[in-house]
Amino acid sequence: MSNRGEQSLLKQSTILMFAVSIAGIVTGFVSGSQSILFDGFFSLIATFIKVLMLITARLIAKESNHRFQFGFWHLEPMVLLIEGSFLLLIAIYAFLNGVFGIINGGREIELGLVIIYAAVFTVVEFAYFFYVRRRNRKLKSSLIQFDNISWLVDAMLSVGLLISFLAALLLKAQGFDEWAKFVDPLILIVLALTMLPPAFKILGPALRDVLGIAPDTLDDQVRQVMEAAKVEHGFDDYVTYVQKHGRARFIEIHVVLPADYALSSVGQLDVLREEISAQLGEPDAARWLTISFTGDKKWIA
Repeated sequence: MSNRGEQSLLKQSTILMFAVSIAGIVTGFVSGSQSILFDGFFSLIATFIKVLMLITARLIAKESNHRFQFGFWHLEPMVLLIEGSFLLLIAIYAFLNGVFGIINGGREIELGLVIIYAAVFTVVEFAYFFYVRRRNRKLKSSLIQFDNISWLVDAMLSVGLLISFLAALLLKAQGFDEWAKFVDPLILIVLALTMLPPAFKILGPALRDVLGIAPDTLDDQVRQVMEAAKVEHGFDDYVTYVQKHGRARFIEIHVVLPADYALSSVGQLDVLREEISAQLGEPDAARWLTISFTGDKKWIA
């Protein structure tokens, strides 16, 4: 993964999202549309999250130091947890705002302006979402992957706004002005509900990483490799520990050798390490692998 490419894309995404947020907030105030205003504030919050992601990407690129001896990988799930939490909170706020808007009799808005806004940003946001997704096929960055969710959500919001405002325009044209007033708060409720799945999609993995829950897939892979190695090399026993922080995988393997194990040199153990490492997949900068050997089970307890 090219961290420089990751940082460049995150910086570009941050600047563009900030421009979108300003456009949404200004349009919302001018038109009187709470749903457009909500879209703008969502984009503004997304901008701040992107800044945090950019800082995290730069820290990850740095080498470990005395205070952070395992590097800065742990910051990645923390930033994603913040992003998911903000998405969830803003969705709840939007839902309540929409409900109170309906109770209070709806809202009059400037339809011509908001339709132009929704149409332009539907095209812009979907175009940028697909552009980032294509770029990330080479970068393979989890930060970029989750960051791009905000563009998909924003694009979906714009589509929902466009369809709903066109419906309101049609209602007005047919003489149903009173019903058209309820379109804006109804959009707000629908948008809030559509934001819940992306929020939980980010929160789930991030919360698992922050809490230190062992990733099942990685755990199963390590155990399968060690079961095969135990049979092939006649190990007495072994114990494994796995942990994941964002893209970083931490793997510890402690092997118990039998008392009569034929060991001619320390280099023989290194050959075993290389074999186990190869079975676990191609090593990279985000994989921390420790393999130790002992003849006493007390050292693996």
